[in-house]
Amino acid sequence: MRLVEWLDDEGIDLITPKLLHPHPNTYTYSKRLAETLVSNEYPTLPCCIARPSIVIPSYQEPMPGWVDNLNGPTGLMVGAGKGVIRSMHCNGDYHAEVIPVDFATNTIITIAYKLGTEWQNTQKSIPVVNITQGNVRPITWGEVLETGRTKLHEYPFEGQVWFPDGDIRSTKFIHNLFVFFFHLIPAYLIDFLMLILRQKRFMVRIQKRISDGLEVLQYFTTREWKFYNDKYLKLDKDQSDYDRNNFRIVRYDIDINTYFKHIILGARQYCMKENLSTLPKARRHQKIMYVVHVTTVYLFYFGILYFIYNNVGIVKLCLDYVTDIIKSLPLIGGLLQKIHL
Repeated sequence: MRLVEWLDDEGIDLITPKLLHPHPNTYTYSKRLAETLVSNEYPTLPCCIARPSIVIPSYQEPMPGWVDNLNGPTGLMVGAGKGVIRSMHCNGDYHAEVIPVDFATNTIITIAYKLGTEWQNTQKSIPVVNITQGNVRPITWGEVLETGRTKLHEYPFEGQVWFPDGDIRSTKFIHNLFVFFFHLIPAYLIDFLMLILRQKRFMVRIQKRISDGLEVLQYFTTREWKFYNDKYLKLDKDQSDYDRNNFRIVRYDIDINTYFKHIILGARQYCMKENLSTLPKARRHQKIMYVVHVTTVYLFYFGILYFIYNNVGIVKLCLDYVTDIIKSLPLIGGLLQKIHL
């Protein structure tokens, strides 16, 4: 931290990769720095390190589905709901480590109480609490996608640019192909139309922001995470009935369908400023987008079949050319000769 105080921007850019290693991005690196600063002040100051997992909209307080930003999964859901995000690099079998913002906030309040009444005198090293619910209400990223997609179709956003039918892909190469064809090319086409119509271009800029946001999130969605949350669960166990009613930190009976409904409606109202009265209009627009989507998909596949049908000779020539190249390779050519013999 002292280093960046006297280096210029160019010098910081040069050493940034070395400083970040082994952290994947500045997001995790800055959190590590913050934890180091807090640890250095313990036990002179009564403090604790709280590590919430990916924070998502509220379950209950101040109202179901409340959210005030588009960071993390909320931005992903809005982008998918608008039809802008068509693919995400993610393993659907991995568990989604997420926690509602009101549970995380109540846990921090409870930690402060515990720190002032018990931990300050009993904990020799700084307490660390993993605020995670992976073993409380397990859910995979695949379940998140399917439930979210269903609810997005029931409660669509206004102004969809395409029918929300994106998917997750565990293979990076396949994901990049979909990004190229369904994120970048449409973005440049839309901006080109805006240029012709002398309107302000925006789509490429939006896709750049989406790409940067997904890059941070996808580091966590392509890995399986296991956190020890014994202290977190003990905080819940030690709560009185009064505290549990007012500062709920764990809930084992969350109805995922109802919760996702509130998440989408919350993002609609509090982030996108879309009134609930616009839902009928949004549903009509979504039906139009569905017809456009299905028509485009069928035309695309028909075009491929038509091209193959009319260019069988060219396709065969290309395949023969590739086969000859493969056979010319020493190792593969020798193996093919042995098999032939």
